Amino acid sequence: MSGLFDGAVAFLDRRQLTSVWMPLTAFLAALVTVAASGTGWGKALTWWNGLAGETRILLVLGAVLATVLAGQLLAVARPGLVRWYEGHWPDPRLLRPLRRALLARHLAAQSVRCAADADLFLGYPRTARRTLPTRLGNVLRAAEEHGDRYGMDATTVWPRLYTVLPDPFLASFAQAAAAMETAVMISFLGGAFAVVGGTLAVLVLPGAGAVCCVWGGALVAILGYRGAVRAARPYAQLIRSAFDVHRFLLLEAMRLRLPESPAQERSQWEQLGKLWYRGAPDYDRIPALGYPASVAPSLEPARPRLVTSGDLLPVKAVPVASAPVRTGRAFPVRSSLAGVVVLAGVGAAVTAPALGPDGEVRATRDLPAFHVLVPSDVEGEGADRLSGRYTLRPVAKGAPPADLGPPLGVALTGRVAMTVPVDAVRVQRGQAVSLRTAKGVFGGLLVLDVPDRDRLVVAVPAAGLDALSRGLDAGPVRLVLPVG
Repeated sequence: MSGLFDGAVAFLDRRQLTSVWMPLTAFLAALVTVAASGTGWGKALTWWNGLAGETRILLVLGAVLATVLAGQLLAVARPGLVRWYEGHWPDPRLLRPLRRALLARHLAAQSVRCAADADLFLGYPRTARRTLPTRLGNVLRAAEEHGDRYGMDATTVWPRLYTVLPDPFLASFAQAAAAMETAVMISFLGGAFAVVGGTLAVLVLPGAGAVCCVWGGALVAILGYRGAVRAARPYAQLIRSAFDVHRFLLLEAMRLRLPESPAQERSQWEQLGKLWYRGAPDYDRIPALGYPASVAPSLEPARPRLVTSGDLLPVKAVPVASAPVRTGRAFPVRSSLAGVVVLAGVGAAVTAPALGPDGEVRATRDLPAFHVLVPSDVEGEGADRLSGRYTLRPVAKGAPPADLGPPLGVALTGRVAMTVPVDAVRVQRGQAVSLRTAKGVFGGLLVLDVPDRDRLVVAVPAAGLDALSRGLDAGPVRLVLPVG
């Protein structure tokens, strides 16, 4: 009999044994205990002893095999179960009141998130829009967005980064993941016992026994969930550590150049994310990928639509507004405006895209962000080819304007730059988009920049600025992309 058990254990890996099979065995044993208590332990032992030896062996073998099979099925469902505990729920009408109540509770906590309170700072995402209805989900969501500070999209980078993590780190990570998954499984099986065991107890036990089964299972479910939240904290810290400490291992494995500054790193990860997700980087940011010059591939991504026009007019920049203030609202639009800068220039179409590494072109004066370049703004060889493009960051006098948006020309005339909190993972600079708000759909917006996956800088017609601001203040915003 011990050999049979050893064979079953050998079939399961250690992580599955601790996080699935052992909690499942305890769950099934509890159900057998309830059934035996209902029929009487004396009768149960008499029935067992009355069986032939071969029959008992077959029953034990069948029980072990059924437990292993059920454990395999639970192991397959384990990722989905964890996501359910994170709060990624379907949206049936019956769950909406519960979801709204839980989400309101966590939004109240997220609204006071600050660095001084480590529990809230590490336990909730930065924006209210990304808050989930469970504490476990918010702890893990906060860790997932840690890569944003480097310009990394966790959903595309993590599967690739995981393959190059060192073995000691993977061992620690597997241990932390197993602890969290075990607690989730205990919570789930505790809730299942409250239902299944409680129903069985109603049929075979007195009323007090059924109450004990229901409350006992519920208590295990609650304690298991709290244990999962506690175990998720070191797990989340390891995710942050992987981004902080080992992210360059992925670049080295891909034989890419390492960045030399934070700005270069953000640009490199952003372009790699676009290459992995949509198949092509921005047409004017291919050098940011960091390919060695001797093996640089020839990439031909889709280019944004260019606009031709006449001569360029000078642009007067409007001072940038003060930094936004975090509020408790889900969509703090007016406070999230990075600044409104009038884009009143009329651009000339050009076909020469990015600057070369020679650095000969220099700014003749200090240039603000989102300023349309005119011939007098830059000097040097090839400076005339930059007319009509716009700056993405402030450029100091004498510095090369290396970080530029695509040439949009007359399309920017009479528009203002506005930062919008919206999911922007599939957008590129120069693209025309629409925003669907509670006040209607606002179309004809031009994407100027994508600072991160949660924000978008768009050029808005000046006449429609107030209407769009009211629409953004009214509630959730959805990005509408053209088809084709």
